Amino acid sequence: MSGYCCRPDLRFPLSSVLCRLSSVLCRLSSVCLILSCSACATDPVATDLAGYLNQGVMNLAELEQKALARYAAVTGSNYTSDESVYNALKDHVVPLYRRFLDGLRELRPDTSEVRDLNRLYVGAAQSMYDGFKLKMVGIEQNETNIIIAGNQKIEEARIQSEKWRSELTALAGKHDLALLGEEQESSWWDILKPSSSSK
Repeated sequence: MSGYCCRPDLRFPLSSVLCRLSSVLCRLSSVCLILSCSACATDPVATDLAGYLNQGVMNLAELEQKALARYAAVTGSNYTSDESVYNALKDHVVPLYRRFLDGLRELRPDTSEVRDLNRLYVGAAQSMYDGFKLKMVGIEQNETNIIIAGNQKIEEARIQSEKWRSELTALAGKHDLALLGEEQESSWWDILKPSSSSK
């Protein structure tokens, strides 16, 4: 477990990806839907989407936030050793993210549109989870290629999360729902911002 996480070529892509991913996910913790009475009464997709976000995803968001914060606490400018990264992944990040992923899988939206949206988020979360696990195995086995594969999975998660966010916004607009709080940043966002010394 030596040397790989602190190398700039292996650390930076992951921290940069997490920062970009968090730009998509950090706002989710403050997103809520305002339902116009006419849309809710007559539009099952609007009602389903509001419930999916407000009672489903929002109830799980804290698990994801905690996992990402735990990871950020031992990477980037907070890096001290591969062992600390490995222990954080093994003891906190992977188990928390697994609970988040399982929770997303348990959500059962009523409409096909919202089910498709949830599938995108589950796919993104699965890629992130797989990336964390690969990173952990790579550190444990002292294998650079496995760590790089973990970075690639995390990049996949970022792209999938951006697609989920875009489709969420489009679906909400199509069904006359307004997303609120999109510009607010939650307190854990600052943890994931790249330091000015990161290149």
